[in-house]
Amino acid sequence: MTLTKTQLRRLRSLENADGQLTPAQVVRDAKNKRSPLHGLFDWNQQRAAEKHWLWRAREIIGAVTVVVTNETTTIKAPMYVHLPNTKGQGYQSVATLRQNPDHARESLIYTLETAAGHVRRALDLSAPLGLQNEIHALLDEIVGVQLVVKQVA
Repeated sequence: MTLTKTQLRRLRSLENADGQLTPAQVVRDAKNKRSPLHGLFDWNQQRAAEKHWLWRAREIIGAVTVVVTNETTTIKAPMYVHLPNTKGQGYQSVATLRQNPDHARESLIYTLETAAGHVRRALDLSAPLGLQNEIHALLDEIVGVQLVVKQVA
């Protein structure tokens, strides 16, 4: 989503004295039809409820985990992973995914892209702490693995 300069200015105007902004403030302002943020929301209650229910279903699916224990470690892993090329935002169990290398590759690439996005954001935040080199190295590692996975395809 790309916000206009007017929308960005409006968000800045909603910040408190400490530069903090809450979703409740944004919604409260956006309810006003004259707010530049108004058009960013779906005000049809049925459609909005449906979107919320789908978001909640994603949370529920993501909450399902499996605990894998071997001789030295225990890992809590997701039971279902997102399949990026599935209509309707589909998920597949990890057990089934192991039997489908194409879906496993797609899911891994998607997950690495998501991780790289989070690390890019961390890179933006690392300057005040002087950790740009460490975060940049982490990003290079993720992107490198992503390239290897794509080349295997």
